[in-house]
Amino acid sequence: MSAATVLPARRHSLSTGWIIALIGIPIFIGALDLTVVSAVMPHVLYDLQIPIQTQLDQAAWMITGYLLAYSIAMGVMGHLSDLWGRRKIFLIALAIFTLGSLLVAVSDGWLTQVALRVHYLFSRNRVEVSSVSLYLLIASRMIQALGGGAMVPVGMALVGDLYPPGKRSRALGIIAAVDTAGWVVGHLYGGIIVYYFNWHVIFWLNLPICLLAFLLIFWALRSLPQARSTAHVDWLGVLGVAAFLSLLIVGIGGGGNANISIGQQTQDKTILWQALIASAICLAGLIWWENHTHAPMFDPALFKIRNLVMAGAANFLIGCSLFIAIANVPLFISSLVAGTLEQGAWQSGWVLSALTIPAALAALPGGGLTEKWGYRMTTLVGLGIAVAGFAWMFHWGVQTSTASMVPQLILTGVGFGLTFSPIASAALDASPSAQRGSASALVLTSRLIGMTVGVSSMTTYDINRANFLTGSLIPADASLEQMYNLSQQILVQVIDETFLIAAALCVLAAVFTLFLVNIKAYSGEENYE
Repeated sequence: MSAATVLPARRHSLSTGWIIALIGIPIFIGALDLTVVSAVMPHVLYDLQIPIQTQLDQAAWMITGYLLAYSIAMGVMGHLSDLWGRRKIFLIALAIFTLGSLLVAVSDGWLTQVALRVHYLFSRNRVEVSSVSLYLLIASRMIQALGGGAMVPVGMALVGDLYPPGKRSRALGIIAAVDTAGWVVGHLYGGIIVYYFNWHVIFWLNLPICLLAFLLIFWALRSLPQARSTAHVDWLGVLGVAAFLSLLIVGIGGGGNANISIGQQTQDKTILWQALIASAICLAGLIWWENHTHAPMFDPALFKIRNLVMAGAANFLIGCSLFIAIANVPLFISSLVAGTLEQGAWQSGWVLSALTIPAALAALPGGGLTEKWGYRMTTLVGLGIAVAGFAWMFHWGVQTSTASMVPQLILTGVGFGLTFSPIASAALDASPSAQRGSASALVLTSRLIGMTVGVSSMTTYDINRANFLTGSLIPADASLEQMYNLSQQILVQVIDETFLIAAALCVLAAVFTLFLVNIKAYSGEENYE
């Protein structure tokens, strides 16, 4: 059990609703920057004069590095907020994110010049300016992510502190909606900015918004009860979590390297398997350490909380199935519906929004339904709707139009959105107040890992299954027209199969959901059973 205690609350200067609105602003911007670079990367590479043919694998770390640091911060900073206080850690995270935004904005300007001068002091060797700018940009993005990833679990824990069990589900739904909306519109936001301005503006705009949010949150949360802990930070546990998540994401995602990505025939599978094995070793060592140290990062007793464990397992599967759809819908449209590559990018964006925007919007009523129906029923209803959506999508064919896809994607998105709040509420309501930061970090990280696993595993499945069907169904003497038609049918079949797999994952998530119990069944907030 953590040695952290919480001082009694004083009267807040603002209503809890206003406080949630304030902490939601930087959470939204942090999530926005998770996906915004995917839209502006071609412009960044052009400005930095990065040759795509030779350095695309390194440039991909602008995205992968952010995801990696985001995951680590999400897993670690919730625990620190349990020890040092939500307000302090949230403001530190916001300051780190703001600093990272500034560094990204100047990474190819004076920051590169400073780095070149420092390099010149220690070495007379020539260095390529574009490479220095790229590495500084990647490092700055990772600094950004350390702040952005920390704000989500700490923000959720703040909601847990502000609202009693049974009343916080609606507020958690708002946080979930804000976070989801951020990464949903990031690509569109980036595209609009670079159309009218340049990519630097994205990060310059972060500065005044984040600085204003910092001042307002500093003032609004000045009366928030602060944790007072005699426990030391489990730095070895922090390093263990960072190493485990880093190796896991590199192993299942290929580390962003285009030459070793999972599912590509030319990949170096040995490197990926070594990373996965090393991550398993780190996890085993972390578990041993956490069970033997006197001040663990994650109290082993947390894993005896049924709602937390079941919510984490369900959230992992929800993340897998959600990103199967997010990855394969654009593939279907670009390959079978759009006439040109440009049309494919545009159509994929607006059609996919029929899935992601309803998911963000449905998180709000999901909170209200959780307070009325409880965790289990609300989550089961959401998963049932998602399964129905995937079953409908399973019938997509070569002649399927984008107009017919939209209602099916809306149905699926609404189903996923309804699960966000009850899953988070189930985990936080059952956790001790002094460990809500750790609990929120666990349940959020499980979904993030699920998303990564979903994308990587489906990439492997898509390519291997397509290769198998191609060898089985396309005769050696087929004409070009026959090969084209059969290839389209094979792609449709493979994508439809992934939707069926996603539906099965939702059903499995529903099985874990059946073990959730309402907080009223607990004798108290500190109950671990």
